[in-house]
Amino acid sequence: MAVENNIKAIDFIPINALVGKHFIVKDYQRGYKWDEKEINELLNDVNKHNKGRYCLQPIIVKEQNNEVELIDGQQRLTSIYLILAFLNNKLTTAFSISYETRNESKVFLLDKLLATTPFALNNVSWEELIELPDFKSYNNVDVFHFYTVYKAIAQWFNKTNSTVDKIDFINKLLNQIHVIWYDIDKAPKHNGLNSNAEDVFLKLNAGKIPLTSAELIKGLFVLQTDRQNKHSKEIAKLKITELALEWDQIESKLQYDSFWYFICDNDLYDVTETRIDFLIDLVNKRDFKKHDNLFSYRLYEGQFNSGIALNWNDIKNTFNKLNEWYNNKTLFHYIGFLITSKIKSLSSIIDLSIGTSKEIFQKKLIACITLEFKKTIEDENKQKQLKYDLEIINYSENRKECEKVLLLLNIQHYLKNSSNNRFPFELYKNDTWSVEHVNPQNPRDYNSVGEIANWLEKNGDYYQRQPNPSDAIISIIKTVQVYFENISNNDIRKLSDLKLKKDQLDKLEELIEMLSNELGLHKLPNLALLDKNTNSKLSNKLFLDKRADIVELDLNGKYTNTEGKEKLVFIPPCTKNVFTKIYTKNNSNITDSFFGKADMVAYQNFIQEQLREFYK
Repeated sequence: MAVENNIKAIDFIPINALVGKHFIVKDYQRGYKWDEKEINELLNDVNKHNKGRYCLQPIIVKEQNNEVELIDGQQRLTSIYLILAFLNNKLTTAFSISYETRNESKVFLLDKLLATTPFALNNVSWEELIELPDFKSYNNVDVFHFYTVYKAIAQWFNKTNSTVDKIDFINKLLNQIHVIWYDIDKAPKHNGLNSNAEDVFLKLNAGKIPLTSAELIKGLFVLQTDRQNKHSKEIAKLKITELALEWDQIESKLQYDSFWYFICDNDLYDVTETRIDFLIDLVNKRDFKKHDNLFSYRLYEGQFNSGIALNWNDIKNTFNKLNEWYNNKTLFHYIGFLITSKIKSLSSIIDLSIGTSKEIFQKKLIACITLEFKKTIEDENKQKQLKYDLEIINYSENRKECEKVLLLLNIQHYLKNSSNNRFPFELYKNDTWSVEHVNPQNPRDYNSVGEIANWLEKNGDYYQRQPNPSDAIISIIKTVQVYFENISNNDIRKLSDLKLKKDQLDKLEELIEMLSNELGLHKLPNLALLDKNTNSKLSNKLFLDKRADIVELDLNGKYTNTEGKEKLVFIPPCTKNVFTKIYTKNNSNITDSFFGKADMVAYQNFIQEQLREFYK
């Protein structure tokens, strides 16, 4: 007896539940491509299956009235139809399939195939078949594969006639073999599976819809619970409720961005509706270079079909471990840094934690950071030097290394602070970050004589007040200033639209080069960490102007972007501190409107002190 056709949006259903349904394969789809190999594998799988449910891969459909548009899964479902068609002399075909790619394909499946004696096809070749008067118009690639598979089915049953009970085989196929039914109109609106059928098909086959396997896997766990407690529906119901509650609690925690961006090391999971997929793939050690989005589902499906118990405790225990790390301030920051800076994957960190105490695990994490920061590279003279040498790395040649050092510096700030504040990995990972110059790096970007004059004035005042000023720099500043003929503050506004002449530009280039070398503008003590939007906002402003903007942004915690939308902004604490001269010891330098050598030395000393343990 057929089961009721009350199919949910996402369901595990036996083939018997498809009785009376008419499936349509639209003309935007590929044709039928199965061959002897695939159909023999399916026949053998069905035949070998002895008990319980056997799940095939999902079929994605759009059901309207009495027709079901088959979006994905047509190869499997057509093959089952062909098996049932072959057994037609024993059973009326449970459902029908109509291919709209070619009218001949539709007619062959619905009429010709069912009217043909099964074993007649076994004795005729394809070339002979299409020469027969009744089959001449069916010479196309779809029908060729229908014929090939149909003939293979006949040969399989002929070969196994003495060992296969056809009634038993039919019962298995109709009642034990299940498909995963996914109706795009009824399913939750996520992952792109909520638009028109053709659009869904195109996206699926272009790999643009990262299908979540979580709901399918959850279904397997439910089926297993049902199977394990088949003698007591009440116990099964209680255990399924318990599983669902634990599942929802884990998913709910994963939806907290502060937790999610602490552990997530792959952007692909940011586009899935359910985040538990990440945890499941983590437990199953999915390799993204080898495995697709349904890797974990297929793994569990294979275990389920083989009668192997699915291990829910592995998922729970892994989650509990991650949650414990999240609640430990030290582990949170070191693990978050290792993942964010791509030094270690979460999977490798979990391996690192196995069989160790919390104290030893923490030491291992520090050792991982130290190992990274003690890496060596060869310089242009083939001499080895530290990849993250704090005295050498610079904006021009080692920008990524500078960013990693500055990120760790800010991590250390939170770790050494007694408050419960944490580094917001969720804000860091959801933005693009860059390295900003404290002193403007490139006056070449100034557009007018007025901007250059202002910049020269600030530099000239600073250098003339230093205990041991560089005569060469002061001399060239004065030389360039001569070109602007006694510019005063009032005059600067008048000159705002004047453009530099070639000889002025040449002198300016010479000065920029000298100042850059003298101050080390590209070196670490003149660099700070900022998100790209804030960096662009600061542009090439003078130090005091940059500081004012940073203080304002930090105070407001947000800004309005070019689209008029408010966006959260995170100013890292060490960035704010360097612009407010927290690290500068000398009072006269603190009040100075210029970020000079004394400020840079103080900042450099602070960096070295904070990161000393990673260079031992």
